[in-house]
Amino acid sequence: MISAFLAAGGSLAARQAIPGPPAIPGPEFAPGWAKAGPLRTFTGQDLFNQIDGGAELFLEFGFARLRLQAYARDKAELTLNAYEMESAASALGVYLMKMGRETPFPEVAARNSSEDVQLTILKGRYFVQVDNLGEVPASKTETVALANAFLAGVAEESAPTPLDALPAEGKVAGSERLIRGPYGLQPYFTFGEGDILSLGGRVFGALAAYRMPGGPAFTRLIVPYPHPDAAIAAFAYLKANLDPYLKVTGDRPDGFDFVDFQAKKGSIARSGAILEIRFSITDQHPRPEVSGARS
Repeated sequence: MISAFLAAGGSLAARQAIPGPPAIPGPEFAPGWAKAGPLRTFTGQDLFNQIDGGAELFLEFGFARLRLQAYARDKAELTLNAYEMESAASALGVYLMKMGRETPFPEVAARNSSEDVQLTILKGRYFVQVDNLGEVPASKTETVALANAFLAGVAEESAPTPLDALPAEGKVAGSERLIRGPYGLQPYFTFGEGDILSLGGRVFGALAAYRMPGGPAFTRLIVPYPHPDAAIAAFAYLKANLDPYLKVTGDRPDGFDFVDFQAKKGSIARSGAILEIRFSITDQHPRPEVSGARS
Protein backbone atom coordinates (compact mmCIF):
# COMPACT_ATOMS: atom_id res chain seq x y z
CA MET A 1 0.00 0.00 0.00
CA ILE A 2 1.00 3.69 -0.02
CA SER A 3 2.56 3.62 3.45
CA ALA A 4 4.76 0.67 2.50
CA PHE A 5 5.79 2.39 -0.72
CA LEU A 6 6.75 5.59 1.13
CA ALA A 7 8.63 3.61 3.75
CA ALA A 8 10.63 2.04 0.93
CA GLY A 9 11.81 5.44 -0.19
CA GLY A 10 9.04 6.77 -2.44
CA SER A 11 11.34 7.78 -5.28
CA LEU A 12 12.13 4.15 -6.14
CA ALA A 13 15.74 4.96 -6.86
CA ALA A 14 17.72 1.80 -7.50
CA ARG A 15 18.63 0.61 -4.03
CA GLN A 16 19.27 -3.05 -4.73
CA ALA A 17 22.71 -4.36 -5.56
CA ILE A 18 22.97 -4.49 -9.33
CA PRO A 19 23.43 -8.09 -10.48
CA GLY A 20 25.95 -8.96 -13.14
CA PRO A 21 24.69 -8.53 -16.70
CA PRO A 22 23.17 -11.67 -18.22
CA ALA A 23 25.05 -13.14 -21.13
CA ILE A 24 23.91 -12.50 -24.68
CA PRO A 25 23.07 -15.94 -26.13
CA GLY A 26 25.20 -17.55 -28.77
CA PRO A 27 23.61 -18.91 -31.96
CA GLU A 28 23.14 -22.37 -30.46
CA PHE A 29 19.68 -21.45 -29.11
CA ALA A 30 18.34 -23.29 -32.19
CA PRO A 31 19.96 -25.30 -35.03
CA GLY A 32 21.29 -23.49 -38.08
CA TRP A 33 21.53 -19.99 -36.66
CA ALA A 34 24.55 -17.65 -36.65
CA LYS A 35 25.20 -14.21 -35.24
CA ALA A 36 24.62 -11.51 -37.85
CA GLY A 37 27.12 -8.79 -37.01
CA PRO A 38 28.68 -7.76 -33.71
CA LEU A 39 26.94 -7.00 -30.45
CA ARG A 40 25.88 -3.34 -30.37
CA THR A 41 25.63 -1.45 -27.07
CA PHE A 42 23.92 1.88 -26.41
CA THR A 43 24.13 3.86 -23.17
CA GLY A 44 22.61 7.16 -22.06
CA GLN A 45 21.82 9.59 -24.85
CA ASP A 46 23.26 7.13 -27.40
CA LEU A 47 19.85 5.48 -27.33
CA PHE A 48 18.59 8.19 -29.70
CA ASN A 49 20.87 6.67 -32.35
CA GLN A 50 18.84 3.46 -32.21
CA ILE A 51 15.25 4.47 -31.42
CA ASP A 52 15.05 8.16 -32.30
CA GLY A 53 11.57 9.34 -31.36
CA GLY A 54 11.10 6.77 -28.60
CA ALA A 55 14.20 7.16 -26.47
CA GLU A 56 12.70 9.85 -24.25
CA LEU A 57 10.36 7.43 -22.50
CA PHE A 58 13.17 4.98 -21.68
CA LEU A 59 15.40 7.77 -20.37
CA GLU A 60 12.57 9.16 -18.25
CA PHE A 61 12.00 5.79 -16.59
CA GLY A 62 15.70 5.27 -15.89
CA PHE A 63 17.55 3.72 -18.84
CA ALA A 64 20.95 2.17 -18.24
CA ARG A 65 21.91 0.46 -21.49
CA LEU A 66 20.64 -1.44 -24.51
CA ARG A 67 22.44 -4.47 -25.91
CA LEU A 68 21.35 -5.50 -29.38
CA GLN A 69 22.33 -8.69 -31.17
CA ALA A 70 21.04 -9.90 -34.54
CA TYR A 71 20.95 -13.54 -35.65
CA ALA A 72 20.37 -15.00 -39.12
CA ARG A 73 19.50 -18.32 -40.74
CA ASP A 74 19.15 -18.13 -44.51
CA LYS A 75 16.50 -15.41 -45.03
CA ALA A 76 15.21 -15.51 -41.47
CA GLU A 77 16.42 -12.94 -38.95
CA LEU A 78 15.91 -12.48 -35.22
CA THR A 79 17.04 -9.49 -33.18
CA LEU A 80 17.41 -9.49 -29.41
CA ASN A 81 16.93 -6.05 -27.82
CA ALA A 82 17.85 -6.24 -24.12
CA TYR A 83 17.10 -2.96 -22.32
CA GLU A 84 18.65 -2.78 -18.87
CA MET A 85 16.82 -0.29 -16.65
CA GLU A 86 17.94 1.15 -13.32
CA SER A 87 15.40 -0.91 -11.32
CA ALA A 88 12.65 -3.47 -11.68
CA ALA A 89 10.11 -0.65 -11.25
CA SER A 90 11.67 1.22 -14.18
CA ALA A 91 11.45 -1.87 -16.39
CA LEU A 92 7.84 -2.44 -15.34
CA GLY A 93 6.99 1.16 -16.24
CA VAL A 94 8.31 0.73 -19.77
CA TYR A 95 6.66 -2.68 -20.18
CA LEU A 96 3.23 -1.39 -19.19
CA MET A 97 3.56 1.43 -21.72
CA LYS A 98 4.66 -0.92 -24.50
CA MET A 99 2.62 -4.08 -23.95
CA GLY A 100 -0.63 -2.95 -25.61
CA ARG A 101 -3.40 -5.41 -24.83
CA GLU A 102 -1.39 -8.03 -22.98
CA THR A 103 -1.35 -11.23 -25.05
CA PRO A 104 1.20 -13.59 -23.50
CA PHE A 105 2.88 -16.56 -25.10
CA PRO A 106 2.88 -19.18 -22.31
CA GLU A 107 6.13 -20.68 -23.62
CA VAL A 108 8.08 -17.51 -22.70
CA ALA A 109 9.67 -17.86 -19.27
CA ALA A 110 8.62 -14.42 -17.97
CA ARG A 111 5.75 -11.96 -18.14
CA ASN A 112 5.22 -11.04 -21.77
CA SER A 113 2.88 -9.65 -24.40
CA SER A 114 3.69 -11.20 -27.73
CA GLU A 115 2.79 -11.74 -31.35
CA ASP A 116 4.52 -13.58 -34.17
CA VAL A 117 6.63 -10.60 -35.27
CA GLN A 118 7.69 -9.41 -31.80
CA LEU A 119 7.94 -10.69 -28.23
CA THR A 120 7.74 -7.99 -25.54
CA ILE A 121 9.02 -9.25 -22.19
CA LEU A 122 9.58 -8.13 -18.60
CA LYS A 123 11.90 -9.79 -16.11
CA GLY A 124 13.66 -8.09 -13.21
CA ARG A 125 15.21 -4.84 -14.39
CA TYR A 126 15.13 -5.95 -18.03
CA PHE A 127 12.68 -4.94 -20.72
CA VAL A 128 13.29 -7.26 -23.65
CA GLN A 129 12.02 -7.36 -27.21
CA VAL A 130 12.75 -10.10 -29.74
CA ASP A 131 12.00 -8.99 -33.29
CA ASN A 132 11.14 -11.56 -35.97
CA LEU A 133 11.26 -9.44 -39.09
CA GLY A 134 13.24 -11.45 -41.61
CA GLU A 135 12.17 -11.97 -45.21
CA VAL A 136 11.20 -15.48 -44.15
CA PRO A 137 9.83 -15.50 -40.58
CA ALA A 138 11.50 -17.65 -37.96
CA SER A 139 9.25 -20.16 -36.25
CA LYS A 140 7.59 -19.34 -32.97
CA THR A 141 9.65 -22.10 -31.36
CA GLU A 142 12.91 -20.49 -32.50
CA THR A 143 11.84 -16.99 -31.44
CA VAL A 144 10.83 -18.19 -27.98
CA ALA A 145 14.04 -20.22 -27.69
CA LEU A 146 16.15 -17.09 -28.20
CA ALA A 147 14.12 -15.16 -25.63
CA ASN A 148 14.36 -17.95 -23.06
CA ALA A 149 18.10 -18.36 -23.63
CA PHE A 150 18.58 -14.75 -22.55
CA LEU A 151 15.98 -14.82 -19.76
CA ALA A 152 17.70 -17.79 -18.12
CA GLY A 153 20.49 -15.44 -17.03
CA VAL A 154 18.25 -12.59 -15.83
CA ALA A 155 17.81 -12.32 -12.07
CA GLU A 156 14.34 -12.03 -10.61
CA GLU A 157 13.94 -8.66 -8.90
CA SER A 158 11.06 -6.82 -7.36
CA ALA A 159 10.52 -3.24 -6.30
CA PRO A 160 7.61 -1.48 -4.60
CA THR A 161 5.49 0.74 -6.84
CA PRO A 162 2.39 2.85 -6.19
CA LEU A 163 0.32 0.49 -8.35
CA ASP A 164 -0.82 -1.24 -5.15
CA ALA A 165 -2.21 2.09 -3.95
CA LEU A 166 -4.81 2.15 -6.72
CA PRO A 167 -8.17 1.10 -5.23
CA ALA A 168 -9.53 -2.14 -6.63
CA GLU A 169 -13.21 -1.16 -6.89
CA GLY A 170 -14.11 -0.18 -10.43
CA LYS A 171 -10.54 -0.44 -11.75
CA VAL A 172 -10.37 -1.59 -15.37
CA ALA A 173 -8.07 -4.61 -15.55
CA GLY A 174 -5.06 -4.03 -17.78
CA SER A 175 -5.31 -0.22 -17.68
CA GLU A 176 -2.68 0.22 -14.95
CA ARG A 177 0.32 2.35 -15.84
CA LEU A 178 3.31 3.89 -14.09
CA ILE A 179 4.49 7.38 -14.91
CA ARG A 180 7.72 9.17 -14.03
CA GLY A 181 7.52 12.36 -16.04
CA PRO A 182 5.87 14.23 -18.90
CA TYR A 183 6.53 11.66 -21.64
CA GLY A 184 4.70 8.95 -19.72
CA LEU A 185 1.86 11.26 -18.73
CA GLN A 186 1.35 12.87 -22.15
CA PRO A 187 -0.70 10.04 -23.74
CA TYR A 188 -3.30 10.33 -20.98
CA PHE A 189 -3.70 14.00 -20.09
CA THR A 190 -2.05 17.42 -20.31
CA PHE A 191 -2.02 19.34 -17.05
CA GLY A 192 0.60 21.81 -18.21
CA GLU A 193 4.01 22.10 -19.82
CA GLY A 194 7.11 20.20 -18.80
CA ASP A 195 7.35 18.29 -15.55
CA ILE A 196 4.05 19.68 -14.30
CA LEU A 197 3.76 17.12 -11.47
CA SER A 198 7.33 17.74 -10.22
CA LEU A 199 8.30 14.08 -10.57
CA GLY A 200 11.88 15.00 -11.40
CA GLY A 201 12.70 11.63 -12.94
CA ARG A 202 12.67 10.18 -9.41
CA VAL A 203 9.07 9.93 -8.21
CA PHE A 204 6.70 7.34 -9.66
CA GLY A 205 2.96 7.82 -10.01
CA ALA A 206 0.35 5.19 -10.87
CA LEU A 207 -2.78 5.58 -12.96
CA ALA A 208 -5.65 3.42 -14.15
CA ALA A 209 -9.05 3.74 -15.77
CA TYR A 210 -12.12 3.30 -13.56
CA ARG A 211 -15.72 2.48 -14.27
CA MET A 212 -17.71 2.71 -11.08
CA PRO A 213 -20.80 0.50 -10.83
CA GLY A 214 -23.78 2.77 -11.42
CA GLY A 215 -21.50 5.81 -11.36
CA PRO A 216 -18.99 7.75 -13.42
CA ALA A 217 -16.02 6.61 -15.49
CA PHE A 218 -12.72 8.39 -14.98
CA THR A 219 -8.96 8.02 -14.83
CA ARG A 220 -7.35 8.06 -11.39
CA LEU A 221 -3.72 9.09 -10.86
CA ILE A 222 -2.01 8.69 -7.49
CA VAL A 223 1.42 10.20 -6.81
CA PRO A 224 3.12 9.41 -3.48
CA TYR A 225 5.87 11.97 -2.86
CA PRO A 226 8.71 11.17 -0.45
CA HIS A 227 7.56 13.81 2.10
CA PRO A 228 4.46 15.99 2.69
CA ASP A 229 6.52 19.13 1.97
CA ALA A 230 7.34 17.75 -1.49
CA ALA A 231 3.65 17.08 -2.13
CA ILE A 232 2.73 20.61 -0.96
CA ALA A 233 5.32 22.14 -3.30
CA ALA A 234 4.20 19.91 -6.20
CA PHE A 235 0.56 20.84 -5.64
CA ALA A 236 1.38 24.57 -5.56
CA TYR A 237 3.45 24.32 -8.74
CA LEU A 238 0.71 22.38 -10.55
CA LYS A 239 -1.96 24.89 -9.59
CA ALA A 240 0.18 27.89 -10.56
CA ASN A 241 1.13 26.43 -13.94
CA LEU A 242 -2.10 24.68 -14.89
CA ASP A 243 -2.81 24.42 -18.60
CA PRO A 244 -4.98 27.39 -19.64
CA TYR A 245 -7.45 25.00 -21.27
CA LEU A 246 -8.30 23.69 -17.81
CA LYS A 247 -10.74 25.94 -15.94
CA VAL A 248 -10.86 25.80 -12.15
CA THR A 249 -14.47 25.43 -11.01
CA GLY A 250 -14.00 24.88 -7.28
CA ASP A 251 -11.16 25.75 -4.92
CA ARG A 252 -10.10 24.27 -1.56
CA PRO A 253 -6.93 24.68 0.55
CA ASP A 254 -5.65 21.23 -0.45
CA GLY A 255 -7.42 20.71 -3.75
CA PHE A 256 -9.53 22.06 -6.57
CA ASP A 257 -11.99 20.97 -9.24
CA PHE A 258 -11.61 21.71 -12.92
CA VAL A 259 -13.21 21.18 -16.29
CA ASP A 260 -11.24 20.48 -19.48
CA PHE A 261 -11.78 21.75 -23.04
CA GLN A 262 -14.14 18.83 -23.72
CA ALA A 263 -16.26 19.85 -20.73
CA LYS A 264 -15.14 16.77 -18.81
CA LYS A 265 -14.65 17.26 -15.10
CA GLY A 266 -11.66 16.53 -12.91
CA SER A 267 -10.39 17.02 -9.39
CA ILE A 268 -7.06 17.26 -7.57
CA ALA A 269 -6.60 16.63 -3.86
CA ARG A 270 -3.54 16.49 -1.60
CA SER A 271 -3.50 14.51 1.63
CA GLY A 272 -0.19 14.32 3.46
CA ALA A 273 2.44 13.22 0.95
CA ILE A 274 -0.15 11.93 -1.56
CA LEU A 275 -1.56 13.73 -4.58
CA GLU A 276 -4.70 12.11 -6.03
CA ILE A 277 -6.02 13.30 -9.37
CA ARG A 278 -9.15 12.28 -11.21
CA PHE A 279 -9.68 13.41 -14.77
CA SER A 280 -11.86 12.77 -17.82
CA ILE A 281 -14.82 12.12 -15.56
CA THR A 282 -17.84 11.11 -17.62
CA ASP A 283 -21.32 9.94 -16.68
CA GLN A 284 -21.75 6.34 -17.79
CA HIS A 285 -25.49 6.58 -17.46
CA PRO A 286 -26.58 9.89 -18.99
CA ARG A 287 -30.06 11.03 -18.14
CA PRO A 288 -32.39 10.42 -21.16
CA GLU A 289 -33.83 13.44 -22.87
CA VAL A 290 -37.46 14.21 -22.12
CA SER A 291 -39.45 14.67 -25.31
CA GLY A 292 -40.97 18.14 -25.70
CA ALA A 293 -38.92 19.62 -22.85
CA ARG A 294 -37.64 22.60 -24.83
CA SER A 295 -38.23 26.00 -23.30
